Amino acid sequence: MSDDSKIEWTDATWNPIRGCSRVSEGCRHCYAERVAARFSGPGQPYEGLAVRKLRVVSDDEQTTVGRWTGAVRMVPEHLADPLRWRRPRRVFVNSMSDLFHESLPDSAIDRVFAVMMVSSLHATRGGHTFQSLTKRAKRMREYLTDPGTQERVARAAGTMMEDGDGWFDAIAFRKEGLAHPLIWLGVSVENQGAADERIPELLLTPAAVRWISAEPLLGPVNLTSWLWDWSRIESEDDNGGALPPRDPRLSWVVAGCESGPGARPCDVAWLRSLRDQCAKAGVAYFVKQAKHVPACIPAPATTPSPPANNGWVDVVDAGPGSKRKAGGVIGLPYLDGRQHVEMPEVPRG
Repeated sequence: MSDDSKIEWTDATWNPIRGCSRVSEGCRHCYAERVAARFSGPGQPYEGLAVRKLRVVSDDEQTTVGRWTGAVRMVPEHLADPLRWRRPRRVFVNSMSDLFHESLPDSAIDRVFAVMMVSSLHATRGGHTFQSLTKRAKRMREYLTDPGTQERVARAAGTMMEDGDGWFDAIAFRKEGLAHPLIWLGVSVENQGAADERIPELLLTPAAVRWISAEPLLGPVNLTSWLWDWSRIESEDDNGGALPPRDPRLSWVVAGCESGPGARPCDVAWLRSLRDQCAKAGVAYFVKQAKHVPACIPAPATTPSPPANNGWVDVVDAGPGSKRKAGGVIGLPYLDGRQHVEMPEVPRG
C-alpha cells in the first residue's frame, strides 16, 4: 500500500490482495512480478506468491528474474485502509495483483467491493475514487452481472461496519447497483488482440465509468468500434441525414510505453492514433509515459513559451510537469508539443 503513488494517473495504491499469474503478452515484463519476487523470502510479504529464478542471457551473462507462482491471498490487515484515509484521493485497486484473478473466490472480491461502496457512499469515510484494472474481463463481467453479487457485497459491508444494518440497506437496495460513479472499472489493452477480447466484456459490465489502460502499448489499437454508442447512428434528422453517434461508451483511455529491463518499443504513431481517436470521440486521453523521440516538428500554438529549438519541438519530450525516468522514459511527456493528462468526466451518483 502506498498513499503517495508514483503512478502518474493515481494518488494512492491499495493492495488488499497479493499474488497473480501471467495471462498475455502485456505480462511479460510485469513490474509487480519483479517487485514481489524481491520480497518473496521467508517471512516477507510475498512469500509463496512469487519466486526468483536465474535466467541465462548468454554464455557470459546471467540475471535473476521474478515469476508469480499463481497463488493469491487476501491481506486482511490492509482491507480497510481506504476507510482510514480522510482526504479524498484516487486509489488504484490492486496494483500488485488482479482483483478478478481466477484463483480468488467471490467472497474475497465481495469484501473489496464492500469497502469501495462504503467509502463511495459516505464522504466522511473517504469518498475516494477507486480505479480498478483487470486483464480478466470475462470474470469481472460475470461477477458484476451475477444477480446475487449486490446482496453479497451488502452483507460483507454489514459484517465489517458497526452500523451493519444501515450499510446493508444502503448497498443492497441501491437502484444503480454497484455501478457507482466513484468506482471506475477498466481493462488492460496492450494490443489489438487484447482489445478485441477484453473491451466487449467491459462494455457488458455494469459501470458508471469504463476505461482502458493501453500500457505497455505493444502495437496499434483501433478503438473506433467501442468509443461510441453506434446504435444511435441509425437515427435520422429532419433532413434525412444520419445523426452522428453520441455518448462515448469508454470514458477514459490511458496509454504508455513499456519501461524497465527488456522494455519493448512503442511507436509514437500508436500514441498519436489513440490521441486522434479519443479527440474525435470526445474521450479523455492520458499519456502516462513514453520514450524520448528527438525528431523535430514545428511547435504547436499550445507549446509552452518559449518553444525549444527556435520554434521546433521534439516529437516526444519532457516539459513542465514531466519527469525523466531511467532508460530515456519520460513520465507525463509532451507528444507533439502537448501534454495529455485528461481525466474522465464523472457522472453524478
